[in-house]
Amino acid sequence: MNLSKKFEELVIKQLESFGCSMGVTNLVMYLASAKQGTKASFEMIGQWPQVDRLLTSIEDDPSLKVSSPNRRWYPLQENDILLGVLRVETDLKEGSWPVSLDSRLKALSVSLAKCVSIELERQNKNEEINYLKNQVNVIVHQLRNPLAAIRTYAKLLIKRLGADDDSIEIVERMIKEQKQINQYMDSFAQLNSPIHLPLAIGEERLLLPPNLDNKKVITVQSLLRPILERGKANADLENRDWTEPSLWPEWTISPLKAKYAVIAEIVANLLENAFKYTQKDAEIGLAITSNGLCIFDDGKKITENENEKIFEKGFRGSAAKKSDGTGVGLFLARKLAKQIGGDLKLLESKSIDNNEKLKNLKKKNIFYLELPIKELHT
Repeated sequence: MNLSKKFEELVIKQLESFGCSMGVTNLVMYLASAKQGTKASFEMIGQWPQVDRLLTSIEDDPSLKVSSPNRRWYPLQENDILLGVLRVETDLKEGSWPVSLDSRLKALSVSLAKCVSIELERQNKNEEINYLKNQVNVIVHQLRNPLAAIRTYAKLLIKRLGADDDSIEIVERMIKEQKQINQYMDSFAQLNSPIHLPLAIGEERLLLPPNLDNKKVITVQSLLRPILERGKANADLENRDWTEPSLWPEWTISPLKAKYAVIAEIVANLLENAFKYTQKDAEIGLAITSNGLCIFDDGKKITENENEKIFEKGFRGSAAKKSDGTGVGLFLARKLAKQIGGDLKLLESKSIDNNEKLKNLKKKNIFYLELPIKELHT
């Protein structure tokens, strides 16, 4: 077994903490070991007091094959599985073991068994993680070639289309999407590098940062452009009305601090929900206010008693019951919005009437992404 140094140090510390107690002269811990096709054995991994000699198994120590009243063995057991044993030697006369000593040694053996169990679990998790990382590497490698081929075929198609500008525009959008997928492949490839988990972000957060190049200047407009193009394409495909901004306020075209790139993730999530859960003839779109963004649809109105519930993790509204989903999208979107100092809410009619910037936006469902405008920019 490939034990970690921290585990070995922990075992030694536990044995040392018990040493010189109530006549105990020697404590030795063994781990059960069995390779396929061989007889099970017990390998020594730690002892007190520590001596400069090679750690040997029980089978290789002849003295242990002779019984002694001053020696006892305590199993290290997790449920019905024997993980190892603890050997205890004493200088007690005639092998008279106090009950209190026996109780303490049993407690020590339980503690050591827990340590072994945690170490085994850690090793299993590491093996799983390494296996998954290798699989990710294989998948990324295999996807590179077909992605490159798609780009090549798209460029060839542009040449053949000649002066057909409308068709060329569609193919050019395909090339942009191919570039975006390449960025995601890059982020997958980075998973084999040491990961510093952002503790403030939940486990649901996608490990696909929208802006992989920290040197690249980003704006709210540049983040939203590809998302809006994708939305327009979906709307055209479904023959539904689509609305997007024609004018971009100053705060949307000024350089943005990198951490606010999650705005793209929030908006993409909301638009995806709108396309997924509204009927095919309902209008969908995005509007800009002085303090944030509105993602709206003119589909079936979300009921008043679900206005807040839809932001709970795992909750799925009545409009979503018949569609695939996990009920995590809106929960995550609001969580990210609050993390960057903003908020996300479903506006009610009365709040729209009281808001000068929104009073003309008469839509059934309006999700308002309020942003900390003064803090956004570099």
